[in-house]
Amino acid sequence: MKKFFLLTTVVLFLFNIKMDAQEYTTLEILNLDTEIARNAINQTFKDLKLPPMHIWNNETSDESSFYKYTSFMVKNRFVFKVNVEPNKLTISIINRQYYSNNIWVDSPLPMSKKQAAKILDPIKEKVLALTKTN
Repeated sequence: MKKFFLLTTVVLFLFNIKMDAQEYTTLEILNLDTEIARNAINQTFKDLKLPPMHIWNNETSDESSFYKYTSFMVKNRFVFKVNVEPNKLTISIINRQYYSNNIWVDSPLPMSKKQAAKILDPIKEKVLALTKTN
């Protein structure tokens, strides 16, 4: 009974960590015209040398190819997902994986707030700079 209680507590704790961390892997920019947002995101990903992102006029969302980075000598990768809605641009980090035993496996732990900021903040700054003059 003690083992069951302990296991349940650990699982719920890890589930809570996973749920709380999701907010750090999503960036929202409000009050942008959809056409301006599409152009800004396409140019931002190109300028920052991120995986190509091409959201065309009739599209509202797109996913990039995998973006690779190293953290604590561990190879990681993830996919950017971009949604363009009226007055709202959302950029998310999804499908996080790490390299282990010569294969890519899903990451069981959430991305740290610091690592997410390191990736998402330059995107936000560039998009805001590109849309400021429009």
